[in-house]
Amino acid sequence: MKKVFALIAFASFLSTASFAQTANLNITLSDVLSFSVSQPSSLDVNFDTEEKYTNGITALATDHVSVVSSRGYVVKAVAGTVTGTASIAPGTVKITSTVGATNNGNTTGITYNSAVTLPATGGTAATVISAANTSWSGANSTNKFNISYLIGAGGAYAGKTTGLNVVPVVYTVTQQ
Repeated sequence: MKKVFALIAFASFLSTASFAQTANLNITLSDVLSFSVSQPSSLDVNFDTEEKYTNGITALATDHVSVVSSRGYVVKAVAGTVTGTASIAPGTVKITSTVGATNNGNTTGITYNSAVTLPATGGTAATVISAANTSWSGANSTNKFNISYLIGAGGAYAGKTTGLNVVPVVYTVTQQ
């Protein structure tokens, strides 16, 4: 009988014992960077009044640029090859950035540049937006930006040959 009690006591002791082991989680953090320029892919403006030739035309593209970045970033712009009959200079286009209409990303540390002159191809790209922090706001990873184009202000197109002209705007984004 003593052996049975000793065996039960020993078995009870074994069933209450606990053991610990460690599992290592190997976590690699990599940079994430993507961006897009959304519709409209072209903005059509028509210089058909004295006021437009004098003051220029402002064309707003809502939520035009979207950025996802795991750290700070800079968005820059430069003109592509300008085509058309009027020999329009890229410097006659000025870009202003603001927070997008549907932005839910992190806006802390963002600098929105205003009236940035669009440089010609081969020139130094102009900074349109700079962000000191990630685009993540917790639940949302994307920053969206409105871009306003002021085109041909100050009579820049007066006296030019009429017809269709295209000024491509090339955006780039890099991480800081």
